[in-house]
Amino acid sequence: MFQGKMKALTFSYDDGDPKDERLVNLFNVYGVKGTFHLNGINYQSVDEAEKARLRKLYAGHEVSCHTLRHGYPALMPNQSVVEEVMEDRKALESVFGYPVVGMSYPCESYNDDVIRAMQACGIVYSRAATSTNGFVLPADFMRWQPTCHHKNALEPCRRFLDKIDSKWFSPLLYIWGHSHEFVTEEQWEHMEQILKMLAHNDKIWYATNIEIYNYMTAQRHLQISTDEKMLYNPSAIDVWVERNRTDIICIPAGQTVVAE
Repeated sequence: MFQGKMKALTFSYDDGDPKDERLVNLFNVYGVKGTFHLNGINYQSVDEAEKARLRKLYAGHEVSCHTLRHGYPALMPNQSVVEEVMEDRKALESVFGYPVVGMSYPCESYNDDVIRAMQACGIVYSRAATSTNGFVLPADFMRWQPTCHHKNALEPCRRFLDKIDSKWFSPLLYIWGHSHEFVTEEQWEHMEQILKMLAHNDKIWYATNIEIYNYMTAQRHLQISTDEKMLYNPSAIDVWVERNRTDIICIPAGQTVVAE
């Protein structure tokens, strides 16, 4: 249950590219949200005017890490992974003005040591690049696998929409890619076809990666009495749950709700 809705949609795009501007504009037209994983090396020396332009460009979306130089973390010593992540965070945070705590693995290069190093740097989730073709929520946010790449998204989108009212169908559609992959107008038209299918649906929560992480974390931290009638939400986010398969209950941030 997401914000009172049964389904959620997120997009995720790597590397940063001038074509991000066109993609963000499309997202804004169709009312969807994306996370953009950027390499901090490209943002360490930007002036204030460029910072303002970038903040305006990605407003309403999320900027996230992708290592400083787009390295291969699984091939690096731990201290290099730490440097790549921390310097990426510093560069992006200096531009965008909020904590940057998400990640996508460059070239899907990661292992258990990389994950531990990234978590030590404050990273709370990271996306891989192996598509599942499914819609499950991640059991481990540091090994978050997407549904599909945008070039293969039409069929998963149709299945997702076909089951939009099903409580028993997995709830999250996660589409990823790179904006530099849009080379022809036909490829842009394909993307717009995907967006038209998914846009402006009041049964879908349109969210960034970090919004999904934060919401699911808040939901998982609900404190529930033994008889399941008292629900306390210690987080700063309103959380919705389904009770007895029929009742949808909102537990406001910082409050206890007593269900009848």
